[in-house]
Amino acid sequence: MTSNFIALWTITRREITRVLRIWTQSLIPPILTSTLFILIFGYSLGSRITDIVGVTYLEFIIPGLLMMGVIMSAYAATSFSLFIQKFHGSIQELLVAPVSYWQIIMGLTVGALIRAGLVGLGIILISFLLTPITIHNVFIIIFFVIMTALLFAFAGIATALWADNFDHMSVFSTFLITPLTYLGGVFYSITMLPPVWQTVARFNPILYMVDGFRYGFIGVSDIPIIYSILLVLGLTLFFFFLCIYLFKIGYKLRN
Repeated sequence: MTSNFIALWTITRREITRVLRIWTQSLIPPILTSTLFILIFGYSLGSRITDIVGVTYLEFIIPGLLMMGVIMSAYAATSFSLFIQKFHGSIQELLVAPVSYWQIIMGLTVGALIRAGLVGLGIILISFLLTPITIHNVFIIIFFVIMTALLFAFAGIATALWADNFDHMSVFSTFLITPLTYLGGVFYSITMLPPVWQTVARFNPILYMVDGFRYGFIGVSDIPIIYSILLVLGLTLFFFFLCIYLFKIGYKLRN
């Protein structure tokens, strides 16, 4: 039991140390990007929109921007950490050590949670300086932050195992995560879309994460909150067991 804890703590500490050591690359860029979005969209476009679903436009987009920062940070943390270990061959040291698959996965994931949490905290602190923020349900907020960060941390691990080069690493984030995030209701409510596009938007899983998270702040959602909770929970469990399975069969890990 003690050896299991030491192994998990060692991997976790390494990931946290890495995040803090390169904080100018891991923490500052997403916080700065969200701040620019708040200033550009919140103040310039927001001045032309009186309100949206009963709140100011600035209040509406802040939860979406915060969730976007959490998604990108959690995914980048695990995907690049594991891929670099594959690239240099250091992952083999963990595979031959008396360390279980779930310890490797959880060690990487906790580091991603810390990174996503610090980015989210930075964004929310800057948001408090720019506009008053209300909190409708703190438990909903915590649930969606943790579950979404876990989901994309696991997705990052799966991507790193699949990728053979740095070009492959950018495919998932460039052609899937980024488009789905921007089309996931960060900057608008799907009720503003024509009926056909509202139906199309409901097939975007990130919409449920952003919408559920926003509900925790303003108490209003475009989609019933229970649907968002179940979808996020289901996807998180799916990617967790996928990571376990990929490690178990040694997918692209054993020569």
